[in-house]
Amino acid sequence: MKLSQKQLYFILILCSIMIFLNSMEAMVNIKDIDSYKEWKEKIEFLGNSQIENMDHKSLYLTIHMCYFFTKTLVPMTLGIYSYFAFKFIKINKIYVYIWIVLLIGNLAFTLFEFNFDSLFYYINIVCSLFLIIILLFINREIHKRWVKTDGV
Repeated sequence: MKLSQKQLYFILILCSIMIFLNSMEAMVNIKDIDSYKEWKEKIEFLGNSQIENMDHKSLYLTIHMCYFFTKTLVPMTLGIYSYFAFKFIKINKIYVYIWIVLLIGNLAFTLFEFNFDSLFYYINIVCSLFLIIILLFINREIHKRWVKTDGV
C-alpha cells in the first residue's frame, strides 16, 4: 500500500511537534541556572573522584544533549522514513508494527520521566499517542486492502 499524502502530513506534523518540543525543553533545561546548581550539588554530594576532576558545565551539557538526542531519535527517523516511503516505496504491516513498537518504547521512556510540571511532557505524550493511533489506522487500511484483494 502506498502511504497517502494526508497520512504523511499527519505523521510529519506530529513528529515535527515532538522534535520542536524536545528542542525547546532541552534549551530550557540547559539554560536554567537553578537546575544546573541543583545538579552540581547532587554530584558534589555523591563525591565520586572520577567526576570531581571533570568540567561540570560540559558534563551537564553532554548529559542533556544525549538525553535530547535519545528523545528525538524515534520521531526524526519516523518522519524521514515516512517521507521516503511516501515518495519511493510501498508500506506494509512490518512498517506499521516496527514503528508502533518504537513509539511505545519512546512513550514509555517519556512516561518514566515523571516530569509532571512540564507542559512539554504532556504534549509529547499526546503526540506519541496520536502517532500510534494513525499507524493503527494505516494497519487497518492495509488489512482491508489485503482482505479485498485476496478474498479472505
